[in-house]
Parts: sequence; structure tokens; C-alpha cells
Amino acid sequence: MSIPPPADPEPVSAGPGPAAPEEGAPHPGGRSGAPPAPPPRAAWGPLVPLLIAAVALGVVVLAPNLYSDPNGLDPYTLRTSGVALGLLAVSLVVPGLARARLVLVSLVAITLGWSAFLVAPALLGHAGVQQSGDQANLNASVAWCGVTVAILGLVWLVLRRDHPRLRLLHLGWGAVAFGVGGTALFFLVFLLIPATLLGREGLPLVAVLRDAPWLVPANMLQGAAQELQFRGLLLGSLERLTTPLVANVCQSVVFGLAHLAIVYQGPIAPFVPLTMLLGFVLGWVTQRTNSIWPAIVVHGVADVVVTLAVLPGLYGF
Repeated sequence: MSIPPPADPEPVSAGPGPAAPEEGAPHPGGRSGAPPAPPPRAAWGPLVPLLIAAVALGVVVLAPNLYSDPNGLDPYTLRTSGVALGLLAVSLVVPGLARARLVLVSLVAITLGWSAFLVAPALLGHAGVQQSGDQANLNASVAWCGVTVAILGLVWLVLRRDHPRLRLLHLGWGAVAFGVGGTALFFLVFLLIPATLLGREGLPLVAVLRDAPWLVPANMLQGAAQELQFRGLLLGSLERLTTPLVANVCQSVVFGLAHLAIVYQGPIAPFVPLTMLLGFVLGWVTQRTNSIWPAIVVHGVADVVVTLAVLPGLYGF
């Protein structure tokens, strides 16, 4: 049997004077005795600018497929960068879009980084630099990562303490465990998948030894660039607008759609849902460990394994 709590003692009167307001009663001037409850944190409402930006970028990518462009005067990769920069410019002059600016900066980093990846080898070729296919891939990856780091550095310097959480300065034991465990799990999964299902019967050792010195650093740089863009800048910006779960879902969807628009073609197009799932898991790990380094390591290793072990079988090279 529970014992009822003792009754509160009656207050002792301190003499004549105005009575103290009852708990919860309004103070003079209409102010409540208890502090007002903070407004509920919106989940999806502040993400409308992200949806508009995604639709605009999607139209820019898909619309040219509706007509022929024999002269190639307007490469779609540069159009996406132009649209992202235009949306950011609009947000700078429209006060109502101020909260969306960081998200739009993230989209600028994503589109400009990919444009740099495609343009860098061509510019080096025009400058007379001789490059093989693997060398061009590494040069493009350096440009991709370089543009991404430059944008993140600019955000860091301009916003000072108000920049989004990039989670670059923390590496605890939990982050190390997730990085090592995630890498081991990824290798285990790919070893368990039958080689015939991946379109290959085995790895040609000669081709691996020939390509690995170029493709391994290139894919590690590509993984780092994407993690800095999606799990760093984009996720950190979305967390300022909504709940951690909704922010993670949104960045993973954008991650998958970005790959669908500019990377996944041909036999590997069905990998898009897996890419979204991988983006969500990497975002969850980043939030859980408060560090982006496990995602960078796992993503880089995943890109290396896919490039060396999966793509040759799917495409027959």
C-alpha cells in the first residue's frame, strides 16, 4: 500500500499586502508565472527549400534528355552547378530563405565538386598534360576533393562558431571500432556474394596490380569528398533545421538521387536503393560516434572494392 504524501503546511501570513499570485496564474502585465514552453521543433516544414532545390536540379538533369543536343553547348554537369549557385544567390537576397542557405551551400559543394571531377582531366589535357585513363581518374578525384575541402574551409572561416557540425575533430574509440568493424563487414558481405552474381568469375591479378596504385587513392579521395559533402556539410546543415532522424533520412535520399542522376548508369543502376541505405547507415554512424572518420574510411574502402571487384565483371573489362 502506498502512503499518501503529507499535506503541505499552510503558508504563514506575513501581514497585510498584496497576495502572491497562484501558481500558473498570470503576472501583472499578462506574463505567466512559469516560463513559456518552447515551440515544438518542426520536422519537415523547414525542408521545403531542399525539396524545391532537388526538383530544380532534377529538371535540369532530366530535361535535356527530352531533346537532342548535338553540339553539346550546355553540359548538364555545369547546369547543375549553375542552378545550385543561382538558388544560393536567391537565398542571400530573400530574408525568408535565410535558414536554407547552409543546405543550399551543401548542394553547391556537391554539384561543383562533381563538375570539377569531370572538367579537371579535360583542362589538363588541353594544357598538354599526358594522362592515361587511371591517371585521369586520380587527377579528377584530386580536383573533386580539393573543391569540396575549399568550400568547407570557406564555410568554416566565414561562419566561425555558427558553422554546421562537420565532426572532423573527434575520433574516439567508438569511431575507430565502427570504422574497423564496418570495413570488415563490407569485405565479408562481398566475399559471401557469389562471383557469378556480381558478373565476374575472379579477379585478374595482373589488372589489379596495374590499376590499384591509381584507383585506390582515387577512390579513397572520392569517398572522402562525398562524406564531407553529405555526412559532413549536408547532414550538419539539416540538423540545424530539423530532428536528427529526419536530417539523416533527407541526406541519404539526396545521396542516392545524386548517384542516380550523375553516376549510376547501365548495369549498376539498381544499386541506387542500396546507396540510399548505405547513406543512411553512414549518417547514423556519424551521428552516433560524433565523428565523420568512420564513414570516410568505410566509404573509401567500399568504392575501392566496387571499382576493382564489381565493375570489371559488370562491364566486361
